[in-house]
Amino acid sequence: MGSQAQKQAKPIPPLYFDKGKLIYTPDSLNNRIPDFSYCGYKASEQAIPNVPVKVVVPLTKGDATVRIQSALDYVAALPVDANGFRGAVLMQKGMYEVSGQLRITASGVVLRGSGINATTIFGVGTGRLALIKIVGKNTIPRDLSGMKITDACVPVGAMSFHVDSSIAFKDHSNKIIIRRISSANWIRNLGTEHFGGGITALGWKPGDRDLFFDRTITKIEGNTITIDAPITTALDTTYGGGNVYFYNNNGRLNNCGVENIKLTSAFDKANFKDEDHRWNAINIENAEDCWVRQINFENFAGSAVSVLETSKRITVEDCISKNPVSEIGGQRRYTFLTTGQQTLFQRCYAESGYHDFAVGYCAPGPNAFVQCESVLPFSFSGAIDSWASGVLFDVVNVDGNALRYGNSGQDGNGAGWTAANSVFWNCTAARIDCYKPPTAQNWAFGSWSQFSGDGYWNESNNTITPRSLFYQQLKERLNKNVDEQVQILYFPTEASSSPSVEVAQQLTKEASKPRMQLKEWIETAAKRNAINTASYGTTTIDAIAFKKPSTPALAPAFQIKNGWLIRGDELQTGKRTNVQWWVVDCSHLISRMQKFTSPGLYLAAPAKG
Repeated sequence: MGSQAQKQAKPIPPLYFDKGKLIYTPDSLNNRIPDFSYCGYKASEQAIPNVPVKVVVPLTKGDATVRIQSALDYVAALPVDANGFRGAVLMQKGMYEVSGQLRITASGVVLRGSGINATTIFGVGTGRLALIKIVGKNTIPRDLSGMKITDACVPVGAMSFHVDSSIAFKDHSNKIIIRRISSANWIRNLGTEHFGGGITALGWKPGDRDLFFDRTITKIEGNTITIDAPITTALDTTYGGGNVYFYNNNGRLNNCGVENIKLTSAFDKANFKDEDHRWNAINIENAEDCWVRQINFENFAGSAVSVLETSKRITVEDCISKNPVSEIGGQRRYTFLTTGQQTLFQRCYAESGYHDFAVGYCAPGPNAFVQCESVLPFSFSGAIDSWASGVLFDVVNVDGNALRYGNSGQDGNGAGWTAANSVFWNCTAARIDCYKPPTAQNWAFGSWSQFSGDGYWNESNNTITPRSLFYQQLKERLNKNVDEQVQILYFPTEASSSPSVEVAQQLTKEASKPRMQLKEWIETAAKRNAINTASYGTTTIDAIAFKKPSTPALAPAFQIKNGWLIRGDELQTGKRTNVQWWVVDCSHLISRMQKFTSPGLYLAAPAKG
């Protein structure tokens, strides 16, 4: 009797599914698993639209860079409709050679092919430029303090907090940056101020790992602010707390897309480690509410899609990347990469990559990967640099390597703890690492793999309900049926080594024909999500007078004067930005800055554009 009385009650899981609903159990500080469903185009509240075609680029021989860019510029000059769109540029069936870079620089512009196996843009020549860029202007400051958040702790998952002064909409925009301070006390607690060896060059420094949550205010009541997406790292005054400042986003693009096309890069076929060719296929920079969908990628050295830190609410879906060409190592083959926030990668497939599905340096989250597959990569997928918080890997399979939330220590230039408050849900891999960082947590539910780590584990070597955490969270948040959005490839199975006779007979029957794989499911996306390629009566770019773009004037050369790095008469300064290297692009020329011992002197590393 005494033994029975002393038996401890089973701990309540931090998240479980009961009577068709997700039940969250906060910890003692009220931190809870975040709602990841705010990721993607329009926070996944609207379907990606079929934007009307406004101009066609007929197929011709030779370099098509000027003609395609002129078509993009033509649409960029059209008025914006009531839904925020100007129109789509349609490429005909066939292969277009592009020796330069295609740039979408105005909101509401879409670049569309006539099918992923019908239209190809072939990046020719040498050089490591990205093939396509969706790129706005960065008008958002990152060095302001603003109003102090007065709560002792704003927990993970929170969507409201208090500030130290009275505010009103009439005095400012409703766009805010919530700056989470990386204090010396916090860094010390993480054990990342020193990685050994008697030197601290790679150790984290106060202010280097600040997080910048980009949010919209939805309601103000007195000194209480309510925002449109959850916080993914706690704002605790013990570790410096946080503050808020306002901004106007008039430089950031929105409602842009690239879709329904194949993108490839030329390379030296005598050298399958050639790197003097296109690095990234698509870069998304200073943009929000944009998308990339139904694209096949081949032969790129860096990323198929790279979402940079100045972008948010981006969807990348139904994409396949094959045959990357590069050396095998860091900053290469990061196939689907984000350092932004509220990014959604869904139904994406990659072969022979390195970090195929990756979240980079201090990405503030939430960010989500849903129903993705990596086949025979050379390294793991997961968080790959310092303190990405609020990451979800949901129904993700890595065939031949690992999924990882952990501590990289001094690797990656002192990456240290890479993930916080992040979830693996119904994932499979050769190995899954789920470690708990000080001041935070990571969780793994329904994992099939070898396991490592002291994070939270639940239902390992089992498949759990719901199949997708992301879409269950979306269903509950929107309070409506989201089946048309889900499109999860169904895998009927029995989580038992001893199924009933009836189940065994059914499984035997199904085994008589090969089961559809994710790659095949993605290839059928055009049937599920048809993209409009009708162009009857639409003008062509050849019928429009356009001028060849003038060659831009070169910027003054760098020089050092009195110990300062100068370009023309301007002092060059910057902060660390986790972009991949090797191609000079003026928007990222001063990247990952490291101070010399001389005051005010900085060293710029070459970066890839």
